[in-house]
Amino acid sequence: MRKPAFAAVLAACLLPAAHADERVHRYTVSIDEALSAMRVEACFAGAPPAALVVESLDAQAVFVEGKIVQGSPRRLAPNGAELSLKGLPENGCIDYAVNMAGARMKHDHSGNSTRRVGRDLFTEVGLWFWRPAQLTPDEDIEIAFRLPAGIGVSVPWRPVAGAAIPTYRVGRGAFDRPSAAAFGRFTEMPVEVPGARLRLSVLDGSPPADVEGMRRWIEDAAQSIAAIYGRFPVPSPQVLVLPGARAQEPTPWAYVLRGGQAASHFYVNQRRPVSEYVEDWTAPHELSHLLLPTIDYRDSWLSEGLATYYQNVSRVRSGAITAEDAWQRIHAGFQRGRKGEPKEATLAEATALMQTKGGYMRVYWQGTAILLAADVELRRLSDGKQSLDTVLEAFGRCCLDPDPEWRARDVFARFDQLSGTNVFTTLLAAQIDAKGFPDLSGLYRQLGLRALGGKLEVGDGPLATIRDAIMAPGPYRTPRALLGGSS
Repeated sequence: MRKPAFAAVLAACLLPAAHADERVHRYTVSIDEALSAMRVEACFAGAPPAALVVESLDAQAVFVEGKIVQGSPRRLAPNGAELSLKGLPENGCIDYAVNMAGARMKHDHSGNSTRRVGRDLFTEVGLWFWRPAQLTPDEDIEIAFRLPAGIGVSVPWRPVAGAAIPTYRVGRGAFDRPSAAAFGRFTEMPVEVPGARLRLSVLDGSPPADVEGMRRWIEDAAQSIAAIYGRFPVPSPQVLVLPGARAQEPTPWAYVLRGGQAASHFYVNQRRPVSEYVEDWTAPHELSHLLLPTIDYRDSWLSEGLATYYQNVSRVRSGAITAEDAWQRIHAGFQRGRKGEPKEATLAEATALMQTKGGYMRVYWQGTAILLAADVELRRLSDGKQSLDTVLEAFGRCCLDPDPEWRARDVFARFDQLSGTNVFTTLLAAQIDAKGFPDLSGLYRQLGLRALGGKLEVGDGPLATIRDAIMAPGPYRTPRALLGGSS
């Protein structure tokens, strides 16, 4: 696929300088070469907020000193997660320091964490970014970074075009969701795909990761997702690769964050060859999450089911795996979902219990089954003119604002509105309160899929042409060099 022109990518992905009628609060962040001491200056346009807030419960512990630098000078000290700005005049500035060396290094499964990655620093933004609790429609924040020579930065916000030093526009939404920044001896690399310019950084490792190999892996996964409907769903996501994972598989852990803008982080075993990353499902799964906005955790079956569906479909279309292999993987997943606990719960109940009872297989794969059934039915009703791909394309044009959190019923209602059908709401009504994993034998017969114990036979069926159309080769093909064991 021909890459988009560089100028067009810049126009789509970089913000212009602030408009004169906007109130833009300006932060300047500096950090020392050891990545242990940070200083932040914040200057507010017009009347300052009464107080600043922060997300991390550890932020007060690493706050070293703060002061008002204009107006009546006084020291600033946080009270828990709040920092009073009493006495700060209009257009006033404050200054505070953060002891990054004193941060409690941790590693949790929310992505909200602070740790050393080799010589580099990965930190939750909420540890050091004290900001207004809310911004009005005419307010925004720009953050500029003054960094030592040889030190780079990766943040989840949108770059500002033409800035002399790395500068980003924070935006007004999603303050209360996890986000992360990285500082270190890396260079952020643009990964250009249709509709987007991903901002990739590969952090330090011992041994060092194959940076070019990691770039080709992420580009391949992003191209396969962009090919679903012709463009990548979000224009400028942060992508971090963090070496040092202790596992045999190439990418044992990854996730998407929504704080600020979209971000995807991958924890990798950098000792594995690049071909294993390309054959693995993790990157297409995580990047597929960006096809939807933030989904309420009570409906995780939708976000995880969609990502699980496309981790298989997108890789067949790009040639990374065969259609027969994908159907076998999907069938095996359905078997795990059927055996998964809680067996007699409804989908809504299983999703609610997933974090405490561990019914991930049931939730992920029942979501996948619903989306497969919807894709087949849309294609059948429209004689192939509509599909889950086309509905997501239309949804991507109207509804990917990063701030609102959606319930599945509202997403499916919009899907039906966009497709002019009732396919999605009908399936939701039938599945959400039904007990146990759905019986897929009728769908299998229609698609020409025959289950033989743990194996799946692909043959003739009334909707075999739809089955084959779902997995038909797409406009992007994974380069052979990435599939042949090249490292």
